[in-house]
Amino acid sequence: MNARALPVSDTACPDRAANENAAQFDERDFRRALGRFATGVVVISTGRGDQLHAMTANAFMSGSLKPPLIVVSVGQRARMHERLMQSDLFGVSVLSDEQEPHSRHFAGEPQTWLAPRFTEVDGLDGVVLLDRAVARFGARVVDRHPCGDHTLFVGEVLAFSLDEHAPLVFFGGRYASVARDH
Repeated sequence: MNARALPVSDTACPDRAANENAAQFDERDFRRALGRFATGVVVISTGRGDQLHAMTANAFMSGSLKPPLIVVSVGQRARMHERLMQSDLFGVSVLSDEQEPHSRHFAGEPQTWLAPRFTEVDGLDGVVLLDRAVARFGARVVDRHPCGDHTLFVGEVLAFSLDEHAPLVFFGGRYASVARDH
């Protein structure tokens, strides 16, 4: 195993220990290490029509079954961050293995030929979700937690749906798919 150990904190001088850790901390290697965790790919959306804003993310998880909660992590420098800070509602579409172009498009690599299709969620004014996604969630923001250079947005799920498609997977900086059981 090729582990990179950080020194144990010096409780007598926590500021000095933090500075030493920061000097030895390789952010690129840390990002590569995080990339070794296979994740699904989602598109977070808020607004609709001319006010629609969507972004690709892989920092998504279930929060709770009772009450039904989901969590997304959004960088504070992302445009979506400000939108979610001002919005009460948002959507999460879990992408299928056919939707890699959607992932690229909403990650800032415009796919000029792509015409993403969103459907409004009945009863949730301002929540739209991508068609043909593996799963779709309409949620109301119930909490926001600062987390370093990101914010964790906790949403109470008000509506959801699912389809029988294979999910899009992201691992080691590359897209992949999951073998389908037949």
